[in-house]
Amino acid sequence: METNYKVYKYRWVILGAIVPIIICTEMFWLILSPISSMAGEYYKVDSMGISLFTASYMIMYILCTIPASWVIDKYGYRYSLIIGALITAIFGILRIAFADNFMVVIVFQFIIAIGQPFLLNISTKVPANWFPLYERSIASGILTMAQYMGFVVAMILSPIIAGDYGIPGLYKVFGVIGCVCAAVAILFTREKPPIPSGPEVIKEDISIRSMMHLFKNKNFGYVLVIAFISMGIFNTLLTLIENILKPRGMTMDQAGIVGAAFVVAGVIGAVLLPFLSDKLHKRKPLFVLAISFMVPLYLGITYLTDFTLVTVISALAGFTVMGVAPILFQHGAEVAYPVKEGTSFGLILLMGQISGALFVVIFEAVNKVAGTVTVPMLCIVIATAIEIPFTIKMKESEILKSRE
Repeated sequence: METNYKVYKYRWVILGAIVPIIICTEMFWLILSPISSMAGEYYKVDSMGISLFTASYMIMYILCTIPASWVIDKYGYRYSLIIGALITAIFGILRIAFADNFMVVIVFQFIIAIGQPFLLNISTKVPANWFPLYERSIASGILTMAQYMGFVVAMILSPIIAGDYGIPGLYKVFGVIGCVCAAVAILFTREKPPIPSGPEVIKEDISIRSMMHLFKNKNFGYVLVIAFISMGIFNTLLTLIENILKPRGMTMDQAGIVGAAFVVAGVIGAVLLPFLSDKLHKRKPLFVLAISFMVPLYLGITYLTDFTLVTVISALAGFTVMGVAPILFQHGAEVAYPVKEGTSFGLILLMGQISGALFVVIFEAVNKVAGTVTVPMLCIVIATAIEIPFTIKMKESEILKSRE
């Protein structure tokens, strides 16, 4: 029996309505990251308190990603989108009324963080519902880029708005943005078109059995080690960017620019390096070169004091680490076969969230004991160097070899 498909122009409206709320949730994550010293002085709390505020997103993603995925599978992406959008908007507004009370603000931040997986985890379901096969990877890529845009916007806007209007003013601006983005997402999205745009994606349930199979896979184990360390460091640097740069005389505006350069260059790397990997039919050499290159780059971020040099070094670091991330995800899916991509990708992402939350706490603890940010930064350099032997031990997947 022949199946009829129809592609609707409204698919781009759907995508355009979702992108702003994804940008918004990532903005809310890093709202205090580039102004951590200002926030610490305002609330009279130490850097660990501000770091916990930001680490809330990683902690709650770990706890809520499976419930969010269940809602998407059971009721559809739009139910998940509405849950995430309402949580972001409502508690973003409520935070304005309690802007002076750090305990209430941090509780609201943890609640807002619950909404993130309900928004991010729809990035494959929306393309599957509305886009033909040949456009689904493009649609997923746009939703992923929206996350990166949220990082950049927070890094640039937070120091500017907080500098002009203070932290309560920052919450007001972001709160209004959250409400507008949530309203757009809820009003203009639909679950499915009347006629499917393409064949339905085979449903995949993440099971304990499939995960245990992956843990026994040595080649996938190397992927998990690299993801655990690299993604943990990435999340830590974004979370603590001002704390890292302030001891060397940089302002919060400069810290925001450095963070933005890191992410913008990372977006470029995430496009170019996977393209190069596919052209060369190679994954391993890029992993070895990238991780080896990160060691001197992180040393530069640790010791350099010139703003321009640090910005350039950070951009190179972002280009490299974010550039190889999609290659790592793809390699993980290839060596995990016959376990499906959703399981391998979900496990890699989960490892990165766990290490991100853990590394932030360790970074702050070491910084407090040592009395200098140089020591935990050197720990990052050492942890990066530890990855190199694992990249050398990696083997190209049989799937990739078969394409040569």
